Amino acid sequence: MNCKMCKQQVDIHNDPYFIMELETGYVTLGWFQRFKGYTVFQCKEHGPELFDLESGFRIKHLEEMSLVAQAVNNVFQPDKMNYELLGNGCSHIHWHLYPRRKGDTPIVSSVYQLPNEVLFDVSTIPTDDERECLKQLIKSELIKLV
Repeated sequence: MNCKMCKQQVDIHNDPYFIMELETGYVTLGWFQRFKGYTVFQCKEHGPELFDLESGFRIKHLEEMSLVAQAVNNVFQPDKMNYELLGNGCSHIHWHLYPRRKGDTPIVSSVYQLPNEVLFDVSTIPTDDERECLKQLIKSELIKLV
């Protein structure tokens, strides 16, 4: 098992950013909260592409990813949700769900236009109390939807 996400999932329930387990994946709060409510949905099955997943599982996974995005949207009321499924750094299917607001970046574009020192600024790492609050808000909303 060389995949860092597969390794992480072995003990995901002890991850301080873990929010909730769904049928096809794990919901975790993003480590950096430059975009308040940034959440990750990791697929339980390893695969670099959506088409690698068995059809029924893939459909369920996309449905659950949409519910996670809806929960984040309901809690944070952004102007727009961004859905990112890239896999260039880690080829395990995982979604980056970014709540976006008008003017939150210098130009209207992907969050990845920002320099890494801005996107991953340590000042945007939530405190333990902030992290627990954000997790609970998302989890409570997600429970209503699933």
